[in-house]
Amino acid sequence: MTDQKIFADNFRCTFSDPGDFLQFLKERKDNSHWMTAPSRNLVFESLEKDTQMGELYLKLYDYDGRAEIIADTMENTSLLLKVNGETYPVRSCAIKSILERARISGHALNKVSKKVFTQILNYCMDVASGDSLIKIADDKVSAVHGGDPKDYAVLEMLPLVQCVQTILDRDFSGNHFLTANFDHAIVTAIWSLDGQADELMDTYRKAVKERGITEAMSARPGLRFTTSDVGVSAANLYPILLIGGSNRIVPLGDPLKLDHKNGANLETFESGMDQLYACFKESIERQQQLMDVDIRYPYTTLLGVLKRIGITKKLSYEVADLFEGQNGVQTGCNAYQLYLAMSDVIFLAQCEGASGARIAQLEENVARALRINWHEYDRPGDFKW
Repeated sequence: MTDQKIFADNFRCTFSDPGDFLQFLKERKDNSHWMTAPSRNLVFESLEKDTQMGELYLKLYDYDGRAEIIADTMENTSLLLKVNGETYPVRSCAIKSILERARISGHALNKVSKKVFTQILNYCMDVASGDSLIKIADDKVSAVHGGDPKDYAVLEMLPLVQCVQTILDRDFSGNHFLTANFDHAIVTAIWSLDGQADELMDTYRKAVKERGITEAMSARPGLRFTTSDVGVSAANLYPILLIGGSNRIVPLGDPLKLDHKNGANLETFESGMDQLYACFKESIERQQQLMDVDIRYPYTTLLGVLKRIGITKKLSYEVADLFEGQNGVQTGCNAYQLYLAMSDVIFLAQCEGASGARIAQLEENVARALRINWHEYDRPGDFKW
């Protein structure tokens, strides 16, 4: 896959075959390594286009055919990291962890020049205590975490995915791998759990049938796995519903989560998966509770809840207008019908090319609606954002 420029900051790819996905993760593992160094020894340097330094590095990297790596870096972060006698280009997904390690934040950082930005980083790193844990992946720095195991625990992507598949084959026979996505910030994979559909979904299907929620009658259980080596996601297992032939995702609730800290390891992750079946049962029951919440003013209620859970104004109005267009200006519905409509936020974001990290965050946002008091937002009149 070298022709796909895996080194590029904006590289992303999708898989429909589990074997291809696992092989790709193995290749990423083989092309990456972790190292530690005293934080005060990390030195950042700006590397901008059309400068003498930029041209020099282009020539240096061109000797072994890697000039594109430097060109991509100058288009994105324009940063180099010097550590342990080596120099590495810095990838965009590393910025979050670098700022956290340097203990700095603020919108003003986006307004200063790269030269000033690197000076700030270096000043802060020079007084930082302890070690840094650095991930080098496909020729660039992808993360700079705290070096203490309590700060960050490495959970390799390949063993995690293999563990999920092994447990699903053991406890959820008839599961099917649907898709997986990779970018340098986050990895996600989705399975349908068709073998347990009747057992898990029996009361749910009866409930949606009784209430005439036809779109939900095709729902079946699924599982989304996410993990990140750069600090944007824990090792998460999200119970989800998959609706229709397009496998539209409806979040079921809170994930089973293992943070990359406090000595977390594969054994801890595996033992947590024992809770998966109970998690599904509880989450599906919570969905059914929304069916008993009557809503008099669907449009304004939907907008109010979307705003409350942190969805952008643009996406919120798109979803609300879509719901009204499909259902008309109705006098009432139940909260679960609105919750299903809210899941279109995820679909619309996918259509707009949102990153894996963004999609995962939207799923968590939508799931928050399961815990709010919908009646607080069920009000007549025009909605004011």
